[in-house]
Amino acid sequence: MAGQNLANTLEDEEPLFDAADVAIYLDDKLVKYFNGNDMVSVTWTTDNVTMEIDAQGAGTAVKNHDGRGTMTLHLNRASDTWQDIMGFGASTGYHKIDVTTPYEHIFTSKALLTKNPDINVGGTAQTVDAGFSCNKISLEGNKAA
Repeated sequence: MAGQNLANTLEDEEPLFDAADVAIYLDDKLVKYFNGNDMVSVTWTTDNVTMEIDAQGAGTAVKNHDGRGTMTLHLNRASDTWQDIMGFGASTGYHKIDVTTPYEHIFTSKALLTKNPDINVGGTAQTVDAGFSCNKISLEGNKAA
């Protein structure tokens, strides 16, 4: 019985997520019109810590300072942001991406569009996934106490 009361308490404390509370900026310009339910994907390239274990089981942990990764904007092709991105082309110019949700703040000031994204044309919503290679992606908490 105590377990059920705890479960009810946890459910009551869960906030209602609202995607309208998410703000994504590309070069300080608000990104709008996304691909279905996904707005952005963030993937880091390396682990924060690596461990090496020798033949006898002794281990060493090493902190990595490599914050590289990929930030992919999932856009509707009617978005003004997609028009801006097409103007970038695959270039060497850095771009800023800033994502703020009710839970985290994710940002980079050195994002490159290293290749033009794949495009599919068909009978459904016209979407595009623009992936930016990032020199360092920072992650901070953003939840109010």
